[in-house]
Amino acid sequence: MSFPYTLVTLVFLSMLPVTMIVPVVKDVVKDRLLGSNWEVAYFTSIPMLGSFLFSPIAGIVSDRFKNRKYFISFFCFLDAGLFYLLTIVTDMNLFLFLRFLEGAAHIFIIGLLLSSAADRENDPDNKRYYGKGILMGITGMFLSLGGAFGMPLGILGRKNPLLPFYVGSGILIFVGLFSLLMLKDRGIHKVKDFKLNDLKVAIFENPFLFVPFLFNFIDRFTVGFIISSFNIHLRETLAFHPGLLGVFLGLVLFPMSLLSYPSALLSHKTGVLPLVLVGSTIYGIFLGLSGTTNDYWYLFIFLLICGIGAGVMFVPSMMLASKMSKPGLTATTMTAFTGVGSLGFMLGPIVSVQMQLVFESALPPEYSFSALSFFFGFLEIGLVFLTIPFFKKILGKMNRIDEEREKISLANPDPIL
Repeated sequence: MSFPYTLVTLVFLSMLPVTMIVPVVKDVVKDRLLGSNWEVAYFTSIPMLGSFLFSPIAGIVSDRFKNRKYFISFFCFLDAGLFYLLTIVTDMNLFLFLRFLEGAAHIFIIGLLLSSAADRENDPDNKRYYGKGILMGITGMFLSLGGAFGMPLGILGRKNPLLPFYVGSGILIFVGLFSLLMLKDRGIHKVKDFKLNDLKVAIFENPFLFVPFLFNFIDRFTVGFIISSFNIHLRETLAFHPGLLGVFLGLVLFPMSLLSYPSALLSHKTGVLPLVLVGSTIYGIFLGLSGTTNDYWYLFIFLLICGIGAGVMFVPSMMLASKMSKPGLTATTMTAFTGVGSLGFMLGPIVSVQMQLVFESALPPEYSFSALSFFFGFLEIGLVFLTIPFFKKILGKMNRIDEEREKISLANPDPIL
């Protein structure tokens, strides 16, 4: 079966509108609608609530009707309309409600595109990709790259902050039409449905599953800080225009995307846990340092190294969750892993704004944001220090699970999903 170029292109394009508007959040929410940092936090977190609540519905509806592409197209057009409405509405409550709906619509697009990739990878007739994890890995990389490339496109909002919304709406219409005309459904191949009881079994069998879950939660939690409080800091304190802001925030996303595959290969030699610990430490240290300087070049270097740390640990953290899952419960474990990350991303902006108020009331102005930045950086580093004492026990547990998988594989050559 040939490589699904259409599918990965759609995944890439569908992520551009999501991050394209991040550099102009301050202009739209604070300047145009006269909101506060709280409204900025809500704007960045509330679509994740929509995604979190509606993601199971997307899969259920698509599986029931045995169709992907028509639903993808429909929700692309709906999402495009919601993007446009965000440029018209001036009431803050309605604005945030539309943003909630936009997040719900977008998870249908992303979720069903990823489901299409899973269909191909879980198709027993697809000898090239069946059960290997390659296609999902490549699709995930293009998902991250789409987010990374979207950030610098925020420069479109330098003169008109609404322009990224217009362009994002146009991209979504194009993705909808492209999906309708070019995307092909090749049969629905479901993996095991998520069940809470299965997750309880998985955690009971291996309590160390909390380790990758916590890392993913904190990783996404800190990203919530980056796109909310740190975003506003660069715009208001350092006077970045939207394009420059997009470039600097992209310094975190680009290395994370580009290093995903190399870090997966490296993990075969080093193991996944060392990469998670080393990458998280680098990420935490330089995330903390990024809030301490007003010098462009220092900030450039700090964010770039921060992104390299994220790239080192991003994929290995997912692999760690997969490797520590009880055989037969991998799909359940990875669904919970993704959900925990979404929860962290949703809470990050809100906690960030609250902690900023705490530090501003307790410290002189010149130290308050540095303290906030180090607070989020030390969350990552602290989790590393909490994990180190259990290093050997975690490795031992993974080895036992690998042995169990090997025995099952010899008895049954079909991959366990």
